[in-house]
Amino acid sequence: MISKAGIMVIDAHAHYFTANTMKNWLTRGRTVKSFTSRTASRTDMTSIELPDENWDTAQKWVDELDRYGIETMGVMVGVEAYDEFLETMKRFPGRFIGYANINPAQPDAADKVKQAAKDGFKGIKLYPSSWKGLKVYDEPCYPVYDACLANDMLVFLHFGITIGGQADLRNGNPIDIQVPSRDYPDLNFIIAHFGAGWFREVLMMQYQTDNVYGDSSGSNSWMKYLPYDIDLKQIFRKMITTGGSHKVLFGTDSTFFPRGWRINILEAQVQACNELKADGVINDEDIYKIFYGNIKEMAHL
Repeated sequence: MISKAGIMVIDAHAHYFTANTMKNWLTRGRTVKSFTSRTASRTDMTSIELPDENWDTAQKWVDELDRYGIETMGVMVGVEAYDEFLETMKRFPGRFIGYANINPAQPDAADKVKQAAKDGFKGIKLYPSSWKGLKVYDEPCYPVYDACLANDMLVFLHFGITIGGQADLRNGNPIDIQVPSRDYPDLNFIIAHFGAGWFREVLMMQYQTDNVYGDSSGSNSWMKYLPYDIDLKQIFRKMITTGGSHKVLFGTDSTFFPRGWRINILEAQVQACNELKADGVINDEDIYKIFYGNIKEMAHL
């Protein structure tokens, strides 16, 4: 399948939100007003269409993937959407990669990883920026890593800033994963959004480790909050020259409708990489890896 950008594409990082997801957020104290206010001021979403019980979430996303020529989309799946997503994988085989949201503070976290592997998930999602009193190198996380290693699961991590207003940025530094990556050399750790503001630290991890990767997902609006100017082309150049093109995975962080699948993210990142190609920094093989081959190989698709 060839995308609208003229290359084969697998989106390694998006989200699967359902009506149950929204209900869960409301029970945790989130309000639609506060959420829409934060998204309006910090993202490219001017409006949000919240899912309800009448939605066919799976079909809506497949229609989007077909519209733009996207082969497969990797999605973060919370417990409230888990059962619905299992049906989605059965209905549309090969179109989705599942990553189960896991909180290592829960006593059954490792068992949830094992169950997700049995259910066909390819990885897990850890959200250190949202944790309270827990670091990714703390003891409760290690049974989760053990389960991931035993079941050949990828580990995605959201460090850095987040749209969630209750984040604890003391847990936002990607350097925290260095010790687990050393202790689990055969486990692949993927830092979302190029570290979401902790880009220098992600680059340092490219020197220090062999099994820490970065995904490009989202608008990378964290660039606006740095004390120096940087753009997508510079970000890709730095990631590729420090870690190699095999260490970068394309993603959009697609979440809500009516925005749908974020074709603008693909177009901007392809343009940045094409400019690097024109500069002699990368070649077609590198572009293939970033937008398609890396996640295909790592998730055994």
